[in-house]
Amino acid sequence: MDLAKDRHTELSDQNGLKRVLTPQQPFGPIVTEDVMNLGRSNAGQLFDRNNRVYAQSVSDSPPTYIIGRKGAGKTAFLIGSDVAHDQPQIVLTTEDVYHEMLKVFHEYGRDHELFVGHRADLWQALFDHVALFHACRSFDSNDPQESLHVLTSYLGNSAENGMNETLAATRFLRELRKNISDTRSTGFRDVIDNVTLGRTRFADARAALRIVLGRRERPPIIVMDNLEDLHLRLPELRPVLAGLFRCVGRMISANPGNRPYGVQICLPSELWDLIHDIAAAPEKDLQGRYLTIYWTARELLRLTGTRLHLFLRTRHPDQLELLQRRADGNDETDPSIALLRAALPPRIHSGLDIDEDPLAYLLRHTQLLPRHLIQILNSVFSRHDRGSAPWNVTPVAIIAGTRHAERLLVPGILSAYKATFPKAAEALQRLTGRLEISFPARKLHKVYNQQGIRKLTDLDFDEFLSMLFTLGALGIRFDQTGRYNKAHFQYTFDYPLVAQEESDHLCFHPLFTRYLMERSLPQLRARQAHATYPYGCDPRGEDYRGTFGYLDS
Repeated sequence: MDLAKDRHTELSDQNGLKRVLTPQQPFGPIVTEDVMNLGRSNAGQLFDRNNRVYAQSVSDSPPTYIIGRKGAGKTAFLIGSDVAHDQPQIVLTTEDVYHEMLKVFHEYGRDHELFVGHRADLWQALFDHVALFHACRSFDSNDPQESLHVLTSYLGNSAENGMNETLAATRFLRELRKNISDTRSTGFRDVIDNVTLGRTRFADARAALRIVLGRRERPPIIVMDNLEDLHLRLPELRPVLAGLFRCVGRMISANPGNRPYGVQICLPSELWDLIHDIAAAPEKDLQGRYLTIYWTARELLRLTGTRLHLFLRTRHPDQLELLQRRADGNDETDPSIALLRAALPPRIHSGLDIDEDPLAYLLRHTQLLPRHLIQILNSVFSRHDRGSAPWNVTPVAIIAGTRHAERLLVPGILSAYKATFPKAAEALQRLTGRLEISFPARKLHKVYNQQGIRKLTDLDFDEFLSMLFTLGALGIRFDQTGRYNKAHFQYTFDYPLVAQEESDHLCFHPLFTRYLMERSLPQLRARQAHATYPYGCDPRGEDYRGTFGYLDS
């Protein structure tokens, strides 16, 4: 064993982690792309592979579409799944590709009408080119040399070092746009077939590509991540997405077993209804296997507990050793969760003066999303209220840190649904101070009428209530204890919640309680109001996904 080399690797990993896990963000950035910018090895250490969704994402039949809410970790699952089975993965920078593809559409559309099938052909050409570039860069001795020579002859100097898959994709699209500009009288197929970067036509290189990749043991997967601001860009990107979906639908039908290559697309569940509208023929275009990301409380705790261990190991190794000894004394079976619990006080008093388990309190203020819990824990563990430290967090730091994170999380939720519910924020503000934390559904209807919400949103009451369920702002109470209203929220279900107006009680989610009731919290505390306990956030609770049959065993 080369001990010097191992020590160098360990130091390199620690230096990388120090850039990711900082005193201001002990649990790392909330956005996976920010981690990836600091190196793939750092991202690999932070990515959690000990959960059921990951197991599904790397199965022998990988999903075509990974669906999840903003902050669910869609990018992390896309990036992290390349470890399994040594599956070659080609990750494209989505915004760059969309931008160049849109310019191709505009160029061709000056003189010709582009139908969705034509847009799909352009996407197919792009994917073939990217796969071709990958095949040439990853050649091995088993590749048929004659076919490989055709690929290199087509690519010319574009296969040189320094060119990655995204640059190769955008260069191809620019060349395609130039072909359109130079040969406006040429037929559509000829424009694509005659792209030439070296000495060989694209049409000939495509044929050679199928021979080369057909011999490979594991076909590559081309990955298109979600755009963080897709909800803002949806109108202009409709033709790009319609062509993409038609192309993927064709590939699923024509390429069983992902031969010669597969594709994997990441899409936000907040826009799923709009995406169905964009697809020209959803039953054909949106084919393939779907994987919707649902997290459990224990998976989120394990993920963040692992990050706390990495942060302390990198920056405070002596404190980590002391904290681990403390963790050995609690009754948590998972060592990562035990470490996280050991850093927190045994109990806290919430804003409603309820005596609580701190882990339950933190989880209650999430919608079971990694981004939410990481944002809250970064805020909590970076505070120094009354001597708080990342290995000895004080109760006041938990309350103040959670309150600070709420002010960032709620606007993020509303922003994610901006395309679907443009007036959601204004409509919610009209509820401010007019309802309790839990109230009869019929009372919401009364406030809806009094506050002119129909005129503001153009939504009837049932549609308005559906919007609040979709946002996760409201849930339906199913039980009550001495301290809590237990409620179902739509983010734990794969079907819409429906409330009975005359019999059901509704509850505001803890994230939205302060957002809507900041000024009335003292009165709520004095009246000993019950806090909301969302279903699924119990630190020791069951895996609701198995109960509801969302995931395979």
